[in-house]
Amino acid sequence: MNERLPRRDLMKMLALGPILGVAAASSAGCGSPVPQPTASSGRVFYVSPTGDDAASGLTPYSAWKTITHVNAQLASGVIRVGDSILFECGQTFHGKIRPPAGAAKHGSKYLTIGSYRSGDNQRRPAISSYKLLNIAAGWTRAEHTVWTIDLSSTMADITHSGYDGAQGGGNNIGFLKIDGVIHGRRMWRLEDLAEQWDFHCAGNMLSVKSAGNPATLASDIRAACDGDCISMEHSLRVTGLRLEGGGGHGIQGSAFNVRVDDNEFAELGGSALGATTRYGNGFEAWIDSADIVVERNIFHDIYDVALTAQGGPASSTGQWSNITFRNNLVYLCNQSVEFWSDGEPGRDRGFLNCVVECNTCLYAGYGWSSKVRPDQDTKVHLLTYGWVLPADITIRRNIFYDAHTAYRISTSPTPGLDCIENVIYQRRGRPLQSRGGVVTNSRESQSTYYAVPDGSKVNVRRALDDVAGTNKVCKPPALN
Repeated sequence: MNERLPRRDLMKMLALGPILGVAAASSAGCGSPVPQPTASSGRVFYVSPTGDDAASGLTPYSAWKTITHVNAQLASGVIRVGDSILFECGQTFHGKIRPPAGAAKHGSKYLTIGSYRSGDNQRRPAISSYKLLNIAAGWTRAEHTVWTIDLSSTMADITHSGYDGAQGGGNNIGFLKIDGVIHGRRMWRLEDLAEQWDFHCAGNMLSVKSAGNPATLASDIRAACDGDCISMEHSLRVTGLRLEGGGGHGIQGSAFNVRVDDNEFAELGGSALGATTRYGNGFEAWIDSADIVVERNIFHDIYDVALTAQGGPASSTGQWSNITFRNNLVYLCNQSVEFWSDGEPGRDRGFLNCVVECNTCLYAGYGWSSKVRPDQDTKVHLLTYGWVLPADITIRRNIFYDAHTAYRISTSPTPGLDCIENVIYQRRGRPLQSRGGVVTNSRESQSTYYAVPDGSKVNVRRALDDVAGTNKVCKPPALN
């Protein structure tokens, strides 16, 4: 049973910080009970691991095989806005999808990247940036307990399989996933490798601390490679996919007229951005974006934040307009939602009609990146900073459950950001506003506050049961 916090306790938390104490194929997509719209009026291209890149791609029985071929057809203009690219449910496709720039900013048509069912398998197809490092002969002992492997594209299928690096980023590793467990201790100096599965990147060489040949000590070794799983361009719809194993972002860019729905963003981030900074978000709308809806997705195990609109100062419009993050399920990311801006303030600049509503956000700051980050005070559901441009942002009717540091942190006041009718759970002794931030002048009105039961362990399914019914307006996507 949840224990509701009296308002006097809430005010103490706000003011004082921590308190004491081959079957027939279907164009229906995978992974969601929500009916998937049929393909648009354009052509439909199919992709299957049993396909052939020399085929037409126009039926499930003449499907293409690789993302590299899909990208070549996108670049050449064979596939255009209005067409659809559908990946077979239940399968894994290694690579990163690169829609071409230059599509119309407005209109009713999309380039749709989605899925199709073949038989009874309804699991979302995985667009995977993982390199698979399971070839024992690919590893070389460099020192007594340090092993190296060559990740260059020319060594694909010799030292490694999976993502071949064709879209870049193959030598900038965000984390290792060893027999299902993420290990994120990336060392900037080779001599700092200390614990089993610590790793270091230099050129095309990956060095790993290991008591023996890694491929003999583990049955499944995956390396997350840098770069966006899908680059965001104008007039794009992404639906019914699992985006995994990218050391950068899931989807990122500056774009107009975008829909992202019923996907899973999983195990992302951690690659180097510059000399010693690591990064990686789920969905990122960079400045100069408009008319974007992100809804009914699942985001989890992400190095930085699940959902963000950010950017500047370089910009052509100086704004984000009509950005909606709605009805998503977020868990085990370092932050759930983030906004920041930079540039020259002025009329029609900044965040215009941006809404975050009906999302269920659980366990911010409890994920794999928690122990390897240099910034230990940002494990929050809502992160705001660099508040340079004007804002019209509404955060309403969300559930924010058990953030590691605090419900939110802001390094500057946030005029124009209103928080309304949210349901906020926090452990006793942990604040709503992190002491590392400043007092904001954003409004938190008509929200409800509960204490997480003492001694609770991180359990996503139990947390979903715990919050069930507290927000009768919104329902999150079903957990896989």
